[in-house]
Amino acid sequence: MKKLYAFIVAAMATLSTQAQVVLTQNGKVCSPSETVVIKAVEEAIDLGGGEYFYLVECGVGDPKLLNQGKSTAKIKVTLETEDYPNIMWCGITDQCMPMPSNKEVREGSLGAGKSTGIEVHGSFEGGPDSYATYVVRMTVEAGGKKDVYTLNLVYDETCTAGINAITADTQKSAPTYDLSGRLVRQATPGQIYIRNGQKFIQR
Repeated sequence: MKKLYAFIVAAMATLSTQAQVVLTQNGKVCSPSETVVIKAVEEAIDLGGGEYFYLVECGVGDPKLLNQGKSTAKIKVTLETEDYPNIMWCGITDQCMPMPSNKEVREGSLGAGKSTGIEVHGSFEGGPDSYATYVVRMTVEAGGKKDVYTLNLVYDETCTAGINAITADTQKSAPTYDLSGRLVRQATPGQIYIRNGQKFIQR
C-alpha cells in the first residue's frame, strides 16, 4: 500500500512540473475552443526624411503562448485557414513568411514561465476597401495536451493601442525583411516589407 501511495505522489509531482502552455491575450488566459479576435488598423508614422510606414497590426506581439509549468515545453503549433494567401506568420520560429498552403506546422520550445507571440497577421495592404475578416484555426500541442483555438483577424479603425508604442527610432534601427524572409538593405517604394513583426508598404 505504501508503494502504491508513493507511486501516486510521484506521478502527481511529475504532472505538476510538466509544461502547461496556455494562450493569453491582454494578460488573460483564453479557453480552448474560444474565438480570439486579433484587431488591425491602418496608421501612418512619419519617420522623417519623407518616409511613411503604413502599419496595420494593433497590439504588438499579442496574443501569446505562455508556459505556466516548471519545465521547458516542446510546442507544436498548427495553423489552418482557407485564407492562407492573406496570412503572414512570424511566430514560433521567428521566420516571417506568408503561409505556403492552407496548413502549416511550426515547432519550437518555450522555457518555464516564458511567453512568445504567435504573430499571425492579416494582409490588408490593399487599403481600407480590402479589409476583411480572416479566420484561422490554431492547434497548440504541448505537454501531452492539444488545444484548439479560432483566430479572427479583423479591421477596427478605433484600435490604436500597440501601434502608438512603436517609436520612429525603433522602426529605423530594426532590420527589414522582404516577404520571403530575406534581409533588405534598401527598401523599394511600393513594395511590402516586414519590420518588428509588422508588415508595411514602403512609400
